[in-house]
Amino acid sequence: MADRVALLTDSDRFPFAASELEALSNAGVHPVALDGHDAEDIVAAGADAAALVVYHAHVDAPLLDRLNRCRVVARCGAGYDNIDAQAARARGVEVVYVPDYGTDDVADHTLALILACARKLLVCDRSVRRGQWPGYPELAPMHRLRGSLLGLLGFGRIAAAVAERAQAFGMNVIAHDPYVTDDEMALKNVTPVSFDELLRCADILSIHAPLTPDTRGLIGDAELSRLRPGAILVNTSRGAIVDEVALAAAVQTGRVAAGLDVFSESPLDPAHALVAHDGAVLTPHSAAFTEEALTEVRVRVIDDVLRVLSGEPALHPVPA
Repeated sequence: MADRVALLTDSDRFPFAASELEALSNAGVHPVALDGHDAEDIVAAGADAAALVVYHAHVDAPLLDRLNRCRVVARCGAGYDNIDAQAARARGVEVVYVPDYGTDDVADHTLALILACARKLLVCDRSVRRGQWPGYPELAPMHRLRGSLLGLLGFGRIAAAVAERAQAFGMNVIAHDPYVTDDEMALKNVTPVSFDELLRCADILSIHAPLTPDTRGLIGDAELSRLRPGAILVNTSRGAIVDEVALAAAVQTGRVAAGLDVFSESPLDPAHALVAHDGAVLTPHSAAFTEEALTEVRVRVIDDVLRVLSGEPALHPVPA
């Protein structure tokens, strides 16, 4: 393989290990680390790149037109809504991803957010640090998880892993996903329901749907008003699925609590309406930040990049 360049974006936040860089170099691919993912910086550093490795970079047709030597765009993650795969393939550029990246890690984080909201952990922590000692009147109402009803919007790998964990806590699980059969859910002891029933019945609503034109803004004011009073909404999928203005209003009134790892824009503006409310637990899209998950995603992306550059078919191409 002739010497080629692989541009590794967001290297300031997600640096590749020395062994991973060596794997590229040994295959005749020169790794170039780029801090951030600004389009102009990508063009300046990667005009000659044969591979573009991205986390958060938005890869659209205009950017692809300026990367004339690019043969593969690799997304370090399970989602790929930030990449115009159709435009890439129209230009002869393969797009690969890691479809099962962080399954256990995001499922664990989802349960952590559920527990943090249900047990009001941040309220307790902040109060104790201020020298206060809140009692029942300040913390009520709290409810045990056993016997509660968890509703899953979407039933892919992560949702199934969340269901398994929730059942270990004694929770009952329902789910809505028009692309998953009732039998597939039944195998996981999950009851399939309509979207309306999911909203009306769930004590906790956890979102695990991809961001598509159909799901963008799917959970808005009308949908939030159909949740049970005191319901918990958790989102570890994509921020834009939820109308954050409507959610902030629901959290402010105490009608809904929220545990969010994703937002419509990142990083979150300190003036965002959700920041001021104790009823919202907010994390910085960190659900899959375990050492194990990040190592796995980098190694698998490198493997697919090298396969494509050597003329082999990708193991995990983004669906056409």
